[in-house]
Amino acid sequence: MTLPVRHDDTVRSRRKSRSALQVDSNAAPGRIASGTSETGAERKRKASVRATAAPCAAAPLEPTRLENAVRAAVGEQNYQHWFGRSCRLQVSGDRLLIRVPNPFILNWMLKRFRTELSVAAQRLLGPSGVCHFEVDAGLSGVVESATVTESVAVAVEGSGAGLSARAVPERTIADQPALLAVAEVGATARRQVPQKVDSATSDVAGRRRFRDFSSFVAGECNSLAVLAARQICGNPGQKFNPLFIYGSTGTGKTHLLEAIYSQMRADHPKLRTMYLTSEAFTNYFTAALAGRTVASFRQKFRNVDVLIVDNIEFLDNKRATQEEFLHTVVQVIEHGGQVVISSDRHPKMLTKHREELTTRFLSGLVCRMEDPDEETRRRLVHSLSVGCQTVFSAGVVELLVRRGGRGARELQGVVNQLHTFSQLTGRKITESVARELLGGLQDECRRLIRIGDVEKAVCEVFGVSATDLRSASRRKALAVPRAIAMFLSRKMTKCAYREIGAWFGGRDHSTVVAAEKRVSAIVVSGEAPGLPTLTSCRSMSELIDYLERQVSSMAS
Repeated sequence: MTLPVRHDDTVRSRRKSRSALQVDSNAAPGRIASGTSETGAERKRKASVRATAAPCAAAPLEPTRLENAVRAAVGEQNYQHWFGRSCRLQVSGDRLLIRVPNPFILNWMLKRFRTELSVAAQRLLGPSGVCHFEVDAGLSGVVESATVTESVAVAVEGSGAGLSARAVPERTIADQPALLAVAEVGATARRQVPQKVDSATSDVAGRRRFRDFSSFVAGECNSLAVLAARQICGNPGQKFNPLFIYGSTGTGKTHLLEAIYSQMRADHPKLRTMYLTSEAFTNYFTAALAGRTVASFRQKFRNVDVLIVDNIEFLDNKRATQEEFLHTVVQVIEHGGQVVISSDRHPKMLTKHREELTTRFLSGLVCRMEDPDEETRRRLVHSLSVGCQTVFSAGVVELLVRRGGRGARELQGVVNQLHTFSQLTGRKITESVARELLGGLQDECRRLIRIGDVEKAVCEVFGVSATDLRSASRRKALAVPRAIAMFLSRKMTKCAYREIGAWFGGRDHSTVVAAEKRVSAIVVSGEAPGLPTLTSCRSMSELIDYLERQVSSMAS
């Protein structure tokens, strides 16, 4: 006799069949748990794991136990080489935190130790334990003046063989403090609640001290640049955008940019102000490309209110970086931000930059910082002597003004030399002592200027080749730079007319004499025939001065 089957029994039967075929979440991918019930030994093992996992996740681990666990997972040799020197190990809840100094080490560790470290995290913290990587620039031992610490965390999660890695930006640009130029490093910079960064001029170890306007010596040689700098500090992004400051080495460009940065922070603490060199920008961009974090890079650099970049000439021939920097500048300006840039040459002289970039520089205000004039050098000497607590007589000051060099750095070196001599010997710095110490110092340390140096400087300014300059062509585009090169060769070298003529295409001495007289007459008259478009020089006299500085820098 057949008994009828109730509907409730059928449902229970189907549920039981499905439960027997469920995939065990703790099993490796592809394995299916059997439909049989767990054995007593299996239940005891799982209960033991659950009982020991909770205390491990909640209580702080001893450093020795943590290190031993990682050492056992990766091996002694790998631990000493990769983890023992530059990494920092921590435990936070159910996360094993591994801090590394840069993205390159992070990516390499992900490829090499992902599985081993995930297993180590689970052994330490239980089945829910994960391994978490973080880039901590503070571990590298070097803090750039313009660093923006990029906190990128990479989590390695999963249980058993089921592993996954994902890049997690731990803090976005909105979470960053107002100051981006000098970010805190280490764990403090990665707190969940944004912390205000201390002053850039504080004495925190490894942090750069930025100078301000109070220590900047202004004069006729830099008056326009200083006035423009103070103007943009009062109203950033309103005009003079971008502000492009250029000049030769030792004219105070970096000091002025640091003063702008310090003043911006003091007057506008809520603005996101960033200061960095173009080399640092290039390094960050290269690291972002290698680590595939370009989106994070752009978010940090394009969402600032004030962008200050020093030594833009470093981007010569770096086409990809130039394009990225161009888009960064455009983004900042279009959103009302202020851009300040410095270089050792006029934007038109940046011949190895993209035209779109140089024209963008020219669209703002271009200010030239010239070598300090006599009065400015005098004030510089007084300022430097006060800084090193040394008193110079009026005669010594005048001697330093005349023979201490053109730029601020040369003057600073001379003042330091005199101060050190006085401290070590106990002798007072008199005029005779200063003259003895400085006698012929610059001439002894500088090699002789060659005709090739003059030729190279003239070719760069006029955009012609040495072959063209030595050719027989008499076109004005070549005749003017050739005459200037002959004039400077006669003035700055010890070569005879015949040697100069032979260098420039085998011409006789009378051609060199005529070129020298012609250029001298133009300098006296103040005319400006055939000046190169790559400079901002308005007369032949200014062009000659500029070329002399360029040639002298080659021989220094």
